[in-house]
Amino acid sequence: MKGLDCGTGNYVAASEDGVKIQRNAFLTIDKSPTTIKSLKRLNVPFVEINKRLHVIGKSAYDYAQIFGNKDLKRPMSKGLLNPSERDALPVLREIISSLLGKPSEDGEVCVYCVPSKPIDKETLVDYHEDVLSTMIESIGYKARSIKEAEALGYAGLSDNNNNLTGISISMGAGMANIAIMYQGLVALTFSVSRGGDFIDQHVSLDTGIPLAKAQFIKESNKIDLSDNTIYDEDNEREVHAIRSYYQVLIKYLLDNIANQFEINEAMPHFPEAVPIVIGGGTSMIKGVIEVFKAQFNQKEFPINISEIKLVEEPLTAVARGCFMDAALEDE
Repeated sequence: MKGLDCGTGNYVAASEDGVKIQRNAFLTIDKSPTTIKSLKRLNVPFVEINKRLHVIGKSAYDYAQIFGNKDLKRPMSKGLLNPSERDALPVLREIISSLLGKPSEDGEVCVYCVPSKPIDKETLVDYHEDVLSTMIESIGYKARSIKEAEALGYAGLSDNNNNLTGISISMGAGMANIAIMYQGLVALTFSVSRGGDFIDQHVSLDTGIPLAKAQFIKESNKIDLSDNTIYDEDNEREVHAIRSYYQVLIKYLLDNIANQFEINEAMPHFPEAVPIVIGGGTSMIKGVIEVFKAQFNQKEFPINISEIKLVEEPLTAVARGCFMDAALEDE
């Protein structure tokens, strides 16, 4: 059995053998016999579609940093399939196939995650879910979907103290997904259409740098959101902008979660204080929990929260939660 996190920024597969990670991105380059031989010589993953070459995954991300005039493309946008990229589906199938490999037995289960319907945008997730299921089953797996934040809850709320009770927040690139859980039962899942890309886009607009560079600086490990010291003086403006928009994003998340507790009758009445657990690629920046706590303390939250913590290995937590669910189904 396998677990697959289908994220806008990264695809992550989890199995008994560990985890595999691939950037969910591609870069279109000019086709020539020399180029094809060079890519093969360097073992760079690529796919040829309609007489065009697409470099796939982390290699595409790395090439976009080196060649500033090349646009990094995404098979997905804002948590869903990207309708503006005509080659998105074959690229995505190549990424999924490289991560999962062939099933070891007939009917092997692959649990994959899908986003919840956003509460701040009029869109559905049904087509996205169906296409991913078709791709996974075409490789030979039995595909089953669960909500992204539910999978994160299985990985982050599973210790004896929490007993699968609390709030899980998966901060992805395209959106943030939230699940409210009580003793393993999911009371409510929803999403908001802001994530790491929201930060990158506004940093790019405010500082005049390309999107790829904004993402690179954000993920460079030179920023601590809880420390106002500038360690990267060459990118001082960009670092200030990244800190500002993390605060904006986290405040937006907390405001929407609090509002759901006030207006949604499906919310459970917790007898005791519950934790908030956070994961996803956008949560991996240093100091993110300190910003969460600072924003949380500035408002009256409708329920008692015992702690706010980062899940272990935030980038792989959703995939591991999917794998945990697949193991239960296999049993």
